[in-house]
Amino acid sequence: MLKILANIGKNLISKPYTSNYPFTPYQHFPGVRADVTFDGTKCILCGLCQRSCPAECILIHKEQEQIEYLNTQCIRCGYCVRVCPTNAISQNEVYTKPSRQRLTVYTKVTNENAPVIKKRMAAEAAKKAAAEKPATAGTGPAKPAGEKKVDEKKTSA
Repeated sequence: MLKILANIGKNLISKPYTSNYPFTPYQHFPGVRADVTFDGTKCILCGLCQRSCPAECILIHKEQEQIEYLNTQCIRCGYCVRVCPTNAISQNEVYTKPSRQRLTVYTKVTNENAPVIKKRMAAEAAKKAAAEKPATAGTGPAKPAGEKKVDEKKTSA
């Protein structure tokens, strides 16, 4: 009984172990997983992050060269960070405050090594070359000076 009274007395005099949360900000421990951020200059639009996400909060739009991230749907597991081959995804230690509205983050991919962007650039280059080709098509290739024209008229017997 004396041990319990001693423990109660010690707890009454000492500082509380918990934080006064709503009034003082919570200090996260190092290495905590929080919000996910995407770097559009490193992303190659491979889609591994989208396939590995258990919450299905990452959507890759290859046609628009864009990543759609549903922040309020994310469970912050970190699978997308681990599978990214170019380290374009990172997790910081800053949480987004809870809200009633859905938070969607769009990231434009600008990496020129992305296969989708390479195909688009090649198609644009081919279209540009095709547009320039008809303008120069009427001249035809030049023949060497020593070559004579051969007339291929058939005579009937």
